Amino acid sequence: MNKKLISVLTVLAVISISLLVFGMVYQNQLPKIVEEINNSSIGAILTAIITVLLLSQQSSTEEIKEKNVKVFEEKSGKFNLFIEKLWEIWDDRVVSLEELNEIIKMVSKDIVLYTKPETVDIILSKLITIAEQATPDKSSIKDTEATKIIQQNIFDIINELAKEIGLGGELRPEIRSKLNTLENKVVPFLIQKDFKKKYIENFKQTIEQNEDLDFTSIEYKNKFLWCRVKDSNIYFRVGPLEREQTQNIQFAFYVEFWGNRNFQKYRDASKGFRKDFLSGSNWWMSGNDFINFNNYEQVEKMHYELNESAENKIAQKVIELYRNWRLQGKNIEEIIEECTNIK
Repeated sequence: MNKKLISVLTVLAVISISLLVFGMVYQNQLPKIVEEINNSSIGAILTAIITVLLLSQQSSTEEIKEKNVKVFEEKSGKFNLFIEKLWEIWDDRVVSLEELNEIIKMVSKDIVLYTKPETVDIILSKLITIAEQATPDKSSIKDTEATKIIQQNIFDIINELAKEIGLGGELRPEIRSKLNTLENKVVPFLIQKDFKKKYIENFKQTIEQNEDLDFTSIEYKNKFLWCRVKDSNIYFRVGPLEREQTQNIQFAFYVEFWGNRNFQKYRDASKGFRKDFLSGSNWWMSGNDFINFNNYEQVEKMHYELNESAENKIAQKVIELYRNWRLQGKNIEEIIEECTNIK
């Protein structure tokens, strides 16, 4: 539209200038009114041409600016998704081959198109270093030195991306050091919390694989595992699982004294703490032989080794005691049936 308008104005300007030149060459040949109109038209036409050119230039500048804003938004979005994926690896402290393959795809598809070649080269070099520390899957045992290498190179990649979009921020060495200090204070708690949840789940799965054990519910509270037997008020209780280093661990059939007098003749005692346990089922064993959630070194080691097929020593001991314990020739299920009529 602007080009057509400029063409028309240019033609008009040429005509007006031609009339002006004609009037100057052939004086008094043009009517006075035509000469005056022509003189006025020249100024108007030139002004119109300049205005159209300025508006055209402004429109072009705005289009370029709008395009640049859109490209920056897309670029920032791609970078943010990539950085979030890197932070997931940083947080896990291990990178699997599957994750590495996903990152390579993101670089090829999203990062290369929006990034300077020299920055891409640096990113790929850092990823090659990370790849050297990759493991087959997330369940692999984590190595402290490998974790440092992975996290260091992730920091470097994030810095390059920050420079690329001009954020101005940078994960400098002193910042990285403080982040690591904070991490070392928080991570033990997070590992303990995560491991406790996984260990208890592993305990339940191990128990459920043995159909002869009639536990209707299993829960962890007040530092003990409580396994309810045959929907009765008798529990196979194990703990404490959060204990002092020298403290032993107890395995026992527990039934609260005051509300369950029907089990009186099978109790370990008529008073004192032993009154809440069935006779011959109050087993105390060395705490060193079983998991202690308060022992961070033990928890950290087992945390990286724990999976569905891992042996759960507490579950195995519970299974053994449940199957072999007898009182007056009766197993726990027979005693419950006798005292409560629960079959």
